[in-house]
Amino acid sequence: MKLGRKNDGFVLTGVLMLLLIATLVGGAFLFSARNSFASVDKWRERDDCLTAIQSGLEQREYELMPQSSTGGLSYAVLNGVANKVNESWTKTHVNNWSTDPSTVVVTGITDSCSVSSDLLTGTIQLTITNTAWTRLGKTTRKVREVITIISTSALGGGGAGNVFDNTFFIDNIGVFSGVNCDFNGDVYANKDMDLKFSSMKVNGDSRAGGVNVSGSKIYKSDAWGTPSSAGAYGSQSYSGVNFANRVRPAEYTQYDKTKPQDYWPQGYKGSCVFYDNQPVLDMPFIGPLSDYETMAVANTGTVSGIYRVSATGVLTNRNLGTVSAVWGDGAGENAGVGTNDTGALILIGTAANPIQLNRIFVARGDIYIRGYYTGRGTLYAGRNIYVIGDLRAVNPPTWNHPDSNPSNTAAINRNKDFLGLCAKGSVSLGDQSEMNVSFLTTPVTGSHATDISDIELGYVSYTANGVPYFNGNYTARDGNGSQLRSDGTPRYFYTPMIGSTAFTGLGGVGQIGWLDVVLYANHLIAGDYASNAVLNGAMICRDESIVRHGNLSYNWDIRVGSKSKDGQNFNGDFQGPQTTPHTTMIVKWTELVP
Repeated sequence: MKLGRKNDGFVLTGVLMLLLIATLVGGAFLFSARNSFASVDKWRERDDCLTAIQSGLEQREYELMPQSSTGGLSYAVLNGVANKVNESWTKTHVNNWSTDPSTVVVTGITDSCSVSSDLLTGTIQLTITNTAWTRLGKTTRKVREVITIISTSALGGGGAGNVFDNTFFIDNIGVFSGVNCDFNGDVYANKDMDLKFSSMKVNGDSRAGGVNVSGSKIYKSDAWGTPSSAGAYGSQSYSGVNFANRVRPAEYTQYDKTKPQDYWPQGYKGSCVFYDNQPVLDMPFIGPLSDYETMAVANTGTVSGIYRVSATGVLTNRNLGTVSAVWGDGAGENAGVGTNDTGALILIGTAANPIQLNRIFVARGDIYIRGYYTGRGTLYAGRNIYVIGDLRAVNPPTWNHPDSNPSNTAAINRNKDFLGLCAKGSVSLGDQSEMNVSFLTTPVTGSHATDISDIELGYVSYTANGVPYFNGNYTARDGNGSQLRSDGTPRYFYTPMIGSTAFTGLGGVGQIGWLDVVLYANHLIAGDYASNAVLNGAMICRDESIVRHGNLSYNWDIRVGSKSKDGQNFNGDFQGPQTTPHTTMIVKWTELVP
């Protein structure tokens, strides 16, 4: 008889093995879960650290960064920030910025700053470096953020389509009908341009933002050729006034177009082209005067040749010495008459004892100026500028026709005398008492946008869509209507603050015959030109009301050209008014090893 085998032990072994496998799998899941929870905690710590750090950096950035409602940051604002950083921000700040301050604290943030600027192009670069770090649990993180701010304000001499690329620019209608005038340079009107006179010469291009009026293109141009040719460009003179060496170079300085190496940007091309329906150029404003005061201080600007005037109009005390940066910010810095003339600056120079200029200088009130000057600089007036006599450079620039070495000529001219006059209000030529005030209101002048900071001068008549405007009536009382001159008579937009007796005592003339200057006004340029008058420079304004007697010549100073070789590295220190600054911000973010 055979006996059967029993399998009880095999079943038990199988059950035990299954239990072991289940235990191992369960343990593996448990281990994985615990590791997953630890990883989640670690990543949460990392995220919380980063959130806290980024929150701290953004808060610190808000504290350090200047604010601007115009989309741009001015030189003065950025320079002030840079100075503040350099003075006090290279240190550690302990903060508690976090989504959960009770558990995450920003251990510290260090700030450092560097700044560079090029005032000739109106560019300033501000670089702020912030480093923040924090620790949570077993996690430590450290981040460095670099913010680079590049702010560029279009100044005179820079930028395509710059208003200073013209010997005459007006934001209104340009009217020269019936005027015997020579323009040696481009002319531009943001509205219509009327150039209608058979003997008028335009040795440059003419552009109009509108369309020309009927018959407005009756003018001539000088022939492009060597001055030995009859009527050629470079031999200009009329009525005994010779200014051949004051006109800009020819496009090809040796009058030979087969020599491309002699090509000179913004030189005379040989004819005039009239362009209608052109883009309206953005004419800059002199904004807050404090911006220009900051530039004047940064440039260590100076001026000498300052006079005072007594109550009876007698000039006294020319020997005030050299004054730095700003006139009107110190005790006794006024014209010396009454109380409303605080900040008025009187500059008078002779050939033997000229006004001396250096870079940028600001007068908080009016400027009265005549005579000879030397040096290179720009004068800003917080209100009006009164040119009460001829203005002549002691060492003016000259251009040869033809010129075998124009680069050498340009290098020499960069050190020649230069004067820019920029008025936050208006510019008056000659004795304002002889001014024809009927031309100081519409339709000759017109309503135009203005800078909100001009409200202190009365130039904000109304607002439209949030933009301030001036109604163009310069015969109204300026300010709030209660302003008086120092002699108690009413003060209008075009009148000086000092009274008529004192004004006469300045030795001014009724008509201006010669100007070596670039003239700019936020609003009006008005007055009288003498017969055969010459302006060597440029004239930029929103409204113009000038009476001309006899011949008139405008000769553009190519040194303020945005594309001219004469303007490259120009040390004439022409800081024209700023357009709205354009700001670029670059942010770089890097995590560092803790």
